[in-house]
Amino acid sequence: MHDTFLLNKISNVLKEICNENKINRIEQFTLVVNHDSHIYEENLLEHLKLHNPNIISKELRIEIQRENIEQQTAIIKSIQGETVGK
Repeated sequence: MHDTFLLNKISNVLKEICNENKINRIEQFTLVVNHDSHIYEENLLEHLKLHNPNIISKELRIEIQRENIEQQTAIIKSIQGETVGK
């Protein structure tokens, strides 16, 4: 799959966002990719389960939107999750 680099980048950025914003588990997020991207909810979820199982909820909902953006680019539009208690 030629979108492996992008899957890895999305995974790493989600981890960074969780660390910076004290998000314990991601419950839902919306991602924008190019119309020709091979990123789909199913393969992204599988990738996250493999590489970031500790930051995603079991009921994770992913919404993929396709827009006219550069190839090999993804934009995280929104993210919802459980924050770390004080």
